[in-house]
Amino acid sequence: MARGDQLLRQWKMLKMLQTRGEGIPLARLAAELSVDERTVQRDIVVFDEIGIPIDYHEDEYGKRFWKLPVDFFSKGEIVLSHTEALALLLAEQMFEPIAGTHLAEGLESLMDKLRSSVPEKARQYFADVDTLTYIPKFGWTDHKPHAHTIRGLIEAAQKELTVSIGYNAVWNASEGNTLFDPYGLVLFDGNLFALGFSHRSQAVRILKVIRISSLEITKKSFKPLQVDVRQHFEHSFGIVQGSGEPIKIVVKFTGKAAQLVSERIWHESQELRWLPAEPTLFEAVKNEPDALLATFRLAETGVFKGWIKGFGEHAVVLEPQQLRREIHEELLAAARRYE
Repeated sequence: MARGDQLLRQWKMLKMLQTRGEGIPLARLAAELSVDERTVQRDIVVFDEIGIPIDYHEDEYGKRFWKLPVDFFSKGEIVLSHTEALALLLAEQMFEPIAGTHLAEGLESLMDKLRSSVPEKARQYFADVDTLTYIPKFGWTDHKPHAHTIRGLIEAAQKELTVSIGYNAVWNASEGNTLFDPYGLVLFDGNLFALGFSHRSQAVRILKVIRISSLEITKKSFKPLQVDVRQHFEHSFGIVQGSGEPIKIVVKFTGKAAQLVSERIWHESQELRWLPAEPTLFEAVKNEPDALLATFRLAETGVFKGWIKGFGEHAVVLEPQQLRREIHEELLAAARRYE
């Protein structure tokens, strides 16, 4: 039997043992798990070896009913089952994008408590379960070295105090060192951004946290502008906010791109419509749709253009014409780099 099948069976068995308060006989365990009783007995021995206390009680006829103590992970008013505690530990990698934030501090404290409660052997034994729902890390950002900056931004936002920052700008070199009124943090695509008012630019700006090289909380207080963070990004395709009114954008996707786009909600404004297959001179019209027509309403198109160009020949902007021309010129410029 494959290691993964064995772990999943034992995981299911743990859930059965912890949810049947009256206990469950060996024969019933074997039947529900579709294995023989000897396999169940071996699993119980494994649980005992890795520190999971499986217990039983006997009825008046000597029949044993197996169970896991319901209060095994009792912490004050919270009672966690064994699989709940293990699942949190095994899913810990999902919390890495918010490392260094006030949320992560609470989670780290919780994880430390769980580690002290779950036997080390049990964690190691079920570690392979994690690979069944593995979350790959490609281009992810480590915020831990910037924990001090994150805490400073949160404290300043709560107390409505201006901060003096040094900023390593990439696109807008005018930011540099500036006074900044932080309104809050935004998590986007695995990166933390600070939303606030830049004194140097005299406008609301989005600053990438890891580019803040220095931060000092001043004694200067500020009155936050009436900025709704959710509405601020309502007509944005990425983290950059558009300055004008949203425009209607229509894109035609074909081939595999059409299927890929149809599988996700890319923006709240999107409207998707499958187009019928186009007839050709030599082939009959297919029954399945041939292309996807996608409509968006956006006020900023910088990130959107990069997204569209990523689909290559399988995505074409139909309107507006200005956006068509911009993408056309950018693709030609890119092609010339390969000549």
